[in-house]
Amino acid sequence: MEVVQPQAPPPDSGFRYLGLVQTRSSATNIATQNPFYNGQLVGQLGGTNSTVMLEEGPAAMYTELRANNFLSYAPPILDGQVQLNVGFEIDFAFGDLSYGEGGNTGGGFGADQVNLQTRRLNVAVTPNDWLKLTFGQQFVNDGVHDPASAGPQDLFRSGGGLMFFGSEATGVVAHGHHDTSFGTAWRWRAGAFTLSENASALQDDVALLVGDVQWHPANATNIGLHAWHLRDRSGGQGGVFGLGPTSALSELQGGPRLDLREGGEGDAPSVEADLSWLSLDAGYNAALSEGPLGLRALATWNLGRLYVDGLPDVGVSGVLLDAEARFRYAPGQGSVIRIEGLLSTADDADPSRYTGVMTANSYGIVGAVYNTHGCVLLFPDLFSINRAVADSFDVSGAGAGIRAVTGSVGYDPIPDRLTVQLGGGHAQIGSSDRSTSEVNLRVIGEPYLFMNLGVTAAYAVRRGVVDEGPNPFMVYVHGDWLVF
Repeated sequence: MEVVQPQAPPPDSGFRYLGLVQTRSSATNIATQNPFYNGQLVGQLGGTNSTVMLEEGPAAMYTELRANNFLSYAPPILDGQVQLNVGFEIDFAFGDLSYGEGGNTGGGFGADQVNLQTRRLNVAVTPNDWLKLTFGQQFVNDGVHDPASAGPQDLFRSGGGLMFFGSEATGVVAHGHHDTSFGTAWRWRAGAFTLSENASALQDDVALLVGDVQWHPANATNIGLHAWHLRDRSGGQGGVFGLGPTSALSELQGGPRLDLREGGEGDAPSVEADLSWLSLDAGYNAALSEGPLGLRALATWNLGRLYVDGLPDVGVSGVLLDAEARFRYAPGQGSVIRIEGLLSTADDADPSRYTGVMTANSYGIVGAVYNTHGCVLLFPDLFSINRAVADSFDVSGAGAGIRAVTGSVGYDPIPDRLTVQLGGGHAQIGSSDRSTSEVNLRVIGEPYLFMNLGVTAAYAVRRGVVDEGPNPFMVYVHGDWLVF
C-alpha cells in the first residue's frame, strides 16, 4: 500500500502578474476626418473630434488589440509588507503604423513601433492588516475602495462610480478598514495627487485631495460619504488642448466649455479654480453576491469658484443624482433585469455662475467614465479600446445637464457560460428638444474561465441635433481574456 505523504508548497517567489487582453473588430458609420485622431478617437459624437455619420454603408471597419499588463513584486524577506507595482499598456489597430513611435499604434506591416504607455509605477506599504499606503503613479477612483484589490463592481457601483474620477495620477494615498467579528464595519481613504505639474518653479499646478469613508451597518449594506477637492492654478494651460472647464479638452470629451470673456469678445482670460465634490452614496447588495436584489443610489453636489483674470469670480453649484436597481430572476450571472436613472443639473443663463457639474474629463483624456449604463452609443461603451465616442461622453451633458433612463434584460441559456442581453436607454440633453434613444443586443459566451467572446449590435436615434445626418450604428465582435 502506497503511503501518501504531504508535500510542502513551493516557496512564494513574490512575483504576481495580471493581464487583460482585448480584441475587437468593428463596423460602424461613425468616422473622423481628422488624421490626428487615428490612434485614439474619444469624446463627444459629432463634436470637436470631427466625427461624422457617413451616408452610405459602414464608414469604418477595423480591428483593435490591446494588452494591459500589471506586475508586482513583494520580496518574501519583507513578509509581503512592501510591494513594487508596475503596469504598462500596448495597443494598436491592425495595419495602422510601423517603424515609428507613438501611443496606440504599431500594428502595421513590419511592426517595430515604439508604443509603451505607463499605467502604474508605485510602491505599496502594508505595515499591518488594516492600513495600506501607496506612493507613485496609480489608478485614482472616486470611492473608498483600493483599485489594486477591488473588483469591478466595487469601483462601478460605489462612491461616484468613476463618473467623476477614473484615471491614472501620481501621488500618495492611504486605504484603511476596521473589522469586527461580523466583518468589515468601516472603510476609509485619504490621499493627495498632482494632476498637472506645469513649471516646477511656479504655482501653476493642478492638485487633487480626496477623503472618503464607508460604513457597513448591516450585511451587504453600505453608506458612503465622500469629499474631493481640486485646486487648479494652471490658468487653463497644459497639454495640447488646455485644462479646465474653459478648455478645448473639456469640450472634446463632452464636458462644459465655458466662455468667460466679457461680452463674448476678445481673447480668453486666464482662469483658475477651486472645485469640490461632496457625495453621499448608499447600496444594498450592489454586486448581487448576497441575493437576487441589488440597489444603489448617489447624490453629488459640485461646488466651487472660478477665478477669471480681470473679471468677477464665477460661482459653481451643480448636482448629480443617480440610482440603479438590479434583480437576478434566473440562474446565471447574466440573468438580470436592470434599470437606472441619471440626472445632472444644467447651467443657467446667468454668466456670474455655473450651475452644471464638472468631472475629471476637463483635466485629462478619459479622466472619468460612466460605466453601468449598458449602452454603446448613448454613453461611452465599456468594451471600447481606442475608439470610444458617445452622444453624451460626460455626465455633465456639455454643461447642459442630462436626464436619462437606461435598462436591460439579460438571460443565460447556459448559466454563467452564455448570456443574451437586450438593452438601451433614452437621454434628454438640457431643456432643449435634443434627445437620443438607443437599443442594443449583446450575445456573450465564456468558452474558458475568465475569457469572454461576444457580438454586440447597437442603433441610436438622435433628435434635435444640428446637421444631424443619418443615425449612428455600431456592430462589433470582441474577445476579452483576464490572465493571472
